[in-house]
Amino acid sequence: MSRDIVVNSEDEIELYIETVNHQGEGVGRYRGMAVFVPFTIPGEKVLVKINSVKKNFAQGEIVEVISLSEKRIEPRCPVFETCGGSKFQHMDYGLQLELKKQLVEDSLKRIGRITDVEVKPVIGMESPWGYRNKVQFQVNFTDGKIKLGFFEEGTHVLVPTTNCHLLDEQVREIASFVEALLNKFKLSVYNRETEEGLLRYVIIRKGWFTSKVMVVLATSGEKFPEAFVFARELRAKLPVVVSVVRNISQKPTRHVFGRETQLLSGQSTITDHIGKYIFAISPESFFQVNSRQTEILYEKALEYAALTGEETVLDVYCGIGTISLFLAEKARRVIGYEESPQAVSDAGANAKMNNVTNVEFVSGKAENRLPRLAERGFKPDVIVVDPPRQGIDKKALQAIADMEPARIVYISCDPGTMARDLQFLSYRGYRAVEVQPVDMFPQTVHVETVVLLSKVDK
Repeated sequence: MSRDIVVNSEDEIELYIETVNHQGEGVGRYRGMAVFVPFTIPGEKVLVKINSVKKNFAQGEIVEVISLSEKRIEPRCPVFETCGGSKFQHMDYGLQLELKKQLVEDSLKRIGRITDVEVKPVIGMESPWGYRNKVQFQVNFTDGKIKLGFFEEGTHVLVPTTNCHLLDEQVREIASFVEALLNKFKLSVYNRETEEGLLRYVIIRKGWFTSKVMVVLATSGEKFPEAFVFARELRAKLPVVVSVVRNISQKPTRHVFGRETQLLSGQSTITDHIGKYIFAISPESFFQVNSRQTEILYEKALEYAALTGEETVLDVYCGIGTISLFLAEKARRVIGYEESPQAVSDAGANAKMNNVTNVEFVSGKAENRLPRLAERGFKPDVIVVDPPRQGIDKKALQAIADMEPARIVYISCDPGTMARDLQFLSYRGYRAVEVQPVDMFPQTVHVETVVLLSKVDK
C-alpha cells in the first residue's frame, strides 16, 4: 500500500488514541499507520488534521476532541501548548504517573530487550507544581520591550512568559522583576544572526531549603558598564537575591555558559540541603531541579547500593558530589569522577564543608579515566552512575563491566539511553534486578529512574 493512499497532509481523520510516545504525543493508528497527535490522552477519540506524512508515521493536530477522557483536566498555563515544556498539563496527575511507568517499561522491552525485571510504580509528588528551583530564560526584544520566556519547541520563536507554573512562586516573582529591571536599564539583546548585542540568557537558581537566590546574566563579550549598578539595584529591591553573576561568552557559541564568570554583587555561590548535607551551588553547577524529590531519589540509590561500611564505591558523573556524600556515610571509601574541573573543585569543597573525609574527586571524562582504572585491575565493590541524557559511552560501559563490581546502581533521566546501556551490560554479566522510576519532572514527559544491576554468578 503506497503512502499517499493511507493519508495525506491536510487530510482530516478520526483517530482513537491508544497510548503516548516518548515525546509525550498521543499515538493512534489509521489504516495501519501510526499517527502522533500532541495534547491528546489515551482513550480519546479525536478529529485530527494531518500536518506531515513520513515513511512510517504521520503527525497531526487536534481539530476537535470527539470523546473526552475523564482524565482530561484544565491546564494551569495558558501558553503550555505553544511552549511545549510541560506536555502533560492537560491530564490528571495519577494518569501521568501511569504513563511514565509505561514509557520506562516500553524502553526496557523495545530498546533493551529486557522483559524479566519489575518496574515499580512511579514515586510521585503530593503537590506536583512549583517544584523547579532553577530556570533558564531565553531573551528577546519584542514589541519594543525585552521579554523573558522560552522558545517554542523546535524553533527560535519566543513564547514570552515569566509565570511558568513549574517554577517556585518566588522564582516567578523574581523573574518578573528582573524583566522589568532589564527594560529600565535598556540593555541590548544578543542577536544570533548578526552576533551583536549583550544579553543572551537569564538564569535564576534558588536554594529550596535556604530560600537564597542567585541571578545569572549570560552575556556576550560586549561592554556592560551598568553591570554593577544593575546588580546593586536588584539586590536592594530583592534582599532574597544574595548573588548576582555575569557569565561571559567572548565568542558565538551554542552553549549557555562561557568560560569567564564575573561576580557583580553578593556571594559567588548559594547553598541548599539534600537530607542532612549542605551544598554550595555555583552558576554552572549541576544540581537537581526538584529538591523535594532528589532526597527520595538518592535514598533509593543508597538502598540499592546496599552498603555495609566495608565497600569501595565508584561514583561516575558525580557532579558537585551530591550522591557521593550520601554514599560516603555507609561506605569505606568513595571515589567520584566528573568531567568538569569546576564541579570537581566544588565537590571537594562540599565534602570539606560537611566534614566528610572518606571521599575523593577526580577530573576527567569517564570514557578516558575508567578504561585506565580497569587496566590497572581496580575492582570497586559498587559503581554508581548518573550520566547525562545521552547515556554512557561504550568505552566507559565496557570498563565498568571489566571492573566487575558486585552491584551497579544506574540513575537515568532518559529511559531510552538507559535501556540501551542496560542491554550492553546484560551481555557482559549483569542482570537488572529492580527498576524504580521517580517523578522529578511533573507535568512533563520526563522521568528519572534508578536501576539496580547485580553481577550474575558464572
